[in-house]
Amino acid sequence: MVDTNGRRMKSSSPTSSSFTLVAVALSSALCASALSYWLTERRRSNEIAILKERRQEERTGRIRAEIKLRTALKECIKQTSTLDAEVESLRALSSSPTPSPKSDPLSMQLRAIGTIVSPYTKRMGTPRQPQLVPSSRGFIDLDQVPQASVVGITDYSHIWIIFEFHANTDLNTTKRTKIRPPRGGGIKVGQLATRSPHRPNPIGLSLVKVEKWDETHRRLYISGLDLVHGTPVFDIKPCVPWDIPGYPHRPDRFLKVPQWDSQDDELSEVYFTDHALQQLQRMVIEGRLEPLYTSENDGFEGARQTLTEVLAQDPRSSHKGLRENARGTTRKNGERDSTYKLVFGKCQVEFVVEETEGKRSFAKVIDVVAIDFHPDSFVDGVPLMSETLAFKESFSSE
Repeated sequence: MVDTNGRRMKSSSPTSSSFTLVAVALSSALCASALSYWLTERRRSNEIAILKERRQEERTGRIRAEIKLRTALKECIKQTSTLDAEVESLRALSSSPTPSPKSDPLSMQLRAIGTIVSPYTKRMGTPRQPQLVPSSRGFIDLDQVPQASVVGITDYSHIWIIFEFHANTDLNTTKRTKIRPPRGGGIKVGQLATRSPHRPNPIGLSLVKVEKWDETHRRLYISGLDLVHGTPVFDIKPCVPWDIPGYPHRPDRFLKVPQWDSQDDELSEVYFTDHALQQLQRMVIEGRLEPLYTSENDGFEGARQTLTEVLAQDPRSSHKGLRENARGTTRKNGERDSTYKLVFGKCQVEFVVEETEGKRSFAKVIDVVAIDFHPDSFVDGVPLMSETLAFKESFSSE
């Protein structure tokens, strides 16, 4: 029995060793597979991040190239118009004038009568609708019209501004027939069924409030402004009661809009950190928001209220996450995410968007820093060169 048991024990020993070897081999294979999977996922994540960065760089470069192209085209058109005017003058002075060719009856030439001055030097951060930002300030420089043509304008509380979308970057968008509106959640509607700036003719209409007329400098001060700095103004028309649908009854009973257009995309609240408030006050004192927000008027409170109204409308781009009707990315419960920036006067406002469970998203302004622009950085409000931060040092509260 002993010998037999001994032999049995010896015969079972190789079997146990083989099981151990198989287990070790399987464990090694699993570890190798897990390591290979982790390395593959990490490499894939890095490749995706690189591709996203390249796509953003290409988009930025394309926009800047289109801006320069549009500026060059406008300059060519301006020079052509000047030459045409000189030719017409020579023909008028000639003893045997040559008849001018018949003009196209389906087209017309518009001449700007003024220019918008506003704190919005870029499209990002410019309000989408004027009545949503009643604290927004600006004025129209009407140096191209006689003063007599403005007499009586202050008898009206509101005016319509007919202007050009001069800051459009994509020259080919006028060929599109459908557009994804910001509130549409990714749906496409006809170009003429939206208020998009990319239209067959880049002409816009804005309703603003009249504040005062500066006869000395020919400036018409307005509020509730939603236009980029440098916007050409073609015409001004007073707003009368019968412009409102349903006059003289309540207009909201007579207005009909699509469901997606009636969605409320406002952020619930806008907060300023103590540091951001100190920086904003510093910008006003240093004249970074002149001539609209100054120490002589309620510059600090006015700028704060205007930024609150602008940020409450969520100025982030909607080209990302259109299917979810989401703009940008949101920080959840303190998680770190994107910091967004917009230019306001000669300042750069930095903010984040956060949300808590059961509540709507809210914006938090974390910093306001000064920006210096090159003299030729802006042509008609369009940025042609990259701006530089004037300073980044923190403003101590002590």
